[in-house]
Amino acid sequence: MNHSLLKSKLDVLSKMVVATKSVYDASTEDQKALLQTLAGAAIWYMPSGIELYSGKISTVALAAIELNPNTKLVEEHSFPRKIAGKLLFENAEKLADDTNYLTELYLKQFGKYNLVLKIENDRVKKYQKVDSFLSEQDAYERAGIQLVDFSKENYQEYKKVLARNKRPGK
Repeated sequence: MNHSLLKSKLDVLSKMVVATKSVYDASTEDQKALLQTLAGAAIWYMPSGIELYSGKISTVALAAIELNPNTKLVEEHSFPRKIAGKLLFENAEKLADDTNYLTELYLKQFGKYNLVLKIENDRVKKYQKVDSFLSEQDAYERAGIQLVDFSKENYQEYKKVLARNKRPGK
């Protein structure tokens, strides 16, 4: 992951949230929801990398790749983007006071992901909405997704197998 690019992008996102906090505070709930979505969506476009992988995979996804190593996995961000956007506006003062605040949030929480199947990703989304999200663990439990350990080394090996199998002539 390109840390200097990440820091640069997070810095501008922090400045944007701080600069628009008064607009946010004066907005209706629908307008606030839009601003939360915009800020949260920006997080989706931040640089990512293996260091943000949680080391967890769903039991169903693990079974699927054991049966078929070409099974496509989804890097499911366990912290909902819109809720991240809401937290940024609620913590705009911290963003203004501490230039590392958002970087720490991103590296420890917002950018973290687990490995699941697409069908599981779709299923967990309804438990990751502003009005229903309590925690990552709760959302996964309610969606019937059980996570188990799957090391970064195992994930990197899986990615190598996928890449080899996608080569022309395979």
